[in-house]
Amino acid sequence: MKIQKYEIYLRPLDDQKCPDCGEKVSRRRRTLWMKLFSFALPLRQYKCSGCYHRFFAFSPTWKQMNPVEKILRLLTTAVVLLAGTYIILRIIFAIFYSIMS
Repeated sequence: MKIQKYEIYLRPLDDQKCPDCGEKVSRRRRTLWMKLFSFALPLRQYKCSGCYHRFFAFSPTWKQMNPVEKILRLLTTAVVLLAGTYIILRIIFAIFYSIMS
């Protein structure tokens, strides 16, 4: 099993070129966990066609957003993740409680 190394570039990828070799990059399909987190931090996954380097970079729309919208997105995602965690833990504890009693 091969484990890939991913890097995160903190600036948007405007020119669609690989930061390592300069070749053209293509967007990769997002998995479910990426879709959940991409609302707060719009990271996009890219893969270079030349050196096969895989990395994440911010979406070009991120720098066009105003700061208030960025903060609201982060807060909304934090609330949703905390609520989801609470619901899952509540279900697990209810199952354990019913098994133990």
